[in-house]
Amino acid sequence: MQHPIGRRALGGLAAGMLAPRAGAQEAWPTRPIRLVVAFTAGSEPDILARALAPVLQAQLGQSVVVDNRIGAASVVAAEHVSQQRPDGYTLLLTSSSTFCVTPHLFANLPFRVEQFQPLTLLMRGQLALFCDPKLPVRTVAELVAYARALPQPMPYAANVGLVAHLSGERLKQATGIELLDVSYRGTPAAQQMMMRSDVAMTFDGVASYIGLVRNGDIRALAVTGDHRIAALPEVPTFAEAGFPDIAQPYWYGLFAPAGVPDPVVRKLVAATHVALAEARLGDQMVAQGAELRGNQPAEFSAMVAAERGRWGELIRSIGLRLG
Repeated sequence: MQHPIGRRALGGLAAGMLAPRAGAQEAWPTRPIRLVVAFTAGSEPDILARALAPVLQAQLGQSVVVDNRIGAASVVAAEHVSQQRPDGYTLLLTSSSTFCVTPHLFANLPFRVEQFQPLTLLMRGQLALFCDPKLPVRTVAELVAYARALPQPMPYAANVGLVAHLSGERLKQATGIELLDVSYRGTPAAQQMMMRSDVAMTFDGVASYIGLVRNGDIRALAVTGDHRIAALPEVPTFAEAGFPDIAQPYWYGLFAPAGVPDPVVRKLVAATHVALAEARLGDQMVAQGAELRGNQPAEFSAMVAAERGRWGELIRSIGLRLG
C-alpha cells in the first residue's frame, strides 16, 4: 500500500534495487534525462521537480533537466511526452487531473491514457473550502444551511472541469445545495471576489490563502485531506466536519511513455524513492499539507485507475463535457 516515505528504510531498499547485479549490463542511463513538468516555474509541482532532480541526478549519474511545458490544463505536456520514445529519457510530472479528470471531459484528446506507464506517486496535497468571512457561517454545516436558505443558487468561484470545481460538485451532491459557477483567472481573482462578496466560497490550494485566513480576510472551513495541516491547525478535515464524501486530496505523480523496459522502470522508481526520502521541500510546503509519498508502479496504476473511475462517475452524473 502507499505510505509516507521513511528515509532510512526506503532509502536502503531503493539503494539495494539500484545496485548492479553480477553480470548485468548497466546500459541506462547514458545521457541526460528530461523531467517534463506540466505547470509553470515556481508552482508547487515545479518546486517538487526541482527538489527531486539533484537527488535523481546523483542516483542515476546523469543530468536531470526540468522542462516546464504549460498549456491546456496539462494537455500540452502530456501530448509531448506521449510522442517520445519509451526509453526512460523523457518523464512526465503531472497532477491527478491529467489522467483522472481530463479524459472524461474531452472526447478527442491528443493522447490516450494507455500511452503512459505510471511509475510512482510523488506527493499528496490538500485543497480547502474557503468562504467570504462576512457570511454568518463558521463551519461547513453552517455554510450548507446558509446555502439552503437562499432563494437562488449560491455563487462560488470555480473554473469548470478542474478538481476545485469538481469538489464543489461533490459538495452539491452530498448536501443538495445549489451553487452557481463563477469563472475566474487565477487565485488572486478568486480571493478578491470573495473579499468583495461577489462569491460566497471557493475550493483552492492552501498555500496562497494562509496569510489571508490568519488576517481574517478569508475564512477556511475544512481541508480535503485525511489530516489537518500545520499551517492552519484549527481548520478541520471534511470528515471531522461531518462530510466524509468530500474528502479528496490531490496528488502529483511520475509517468513515462508506455513501453519503457522493465529494468529501466525499476531503476527509475528506485532512484525516485531515494529522491523522495532525501528531498527537502521546505517547512512552508510541509506546513501547507504537502506529503511526500511513494509506491510501486502496479499500485500506482491501480490507484490512478480507481480515481479515474470515481471522477468519471461524478462527471457523468452532472453531464459535464468540455469538448
